[in-house]
Amino acid sequence: MVMVYSGEPIREPIAIGGPLVMNARAEITQAFRDFHAGRLGEVPRQARLRYR
Repeated sequence: MVMVYSGEPIREPIAIGGPLVMNARAEITQAFRDFHAGRLGEVPRQARLRYR
């Protein structure tokens, strides 16, 4: 499988944390807090098991 992306660079910082990509590490930390608190909506059980 090959994935090719193309576009103009946005020249913004990138922070990667597990399955999340945001602009700052603090945003990733908050997203994980929201995920564990159930604020991101219903997440299938199988998906939850992969990221623990």
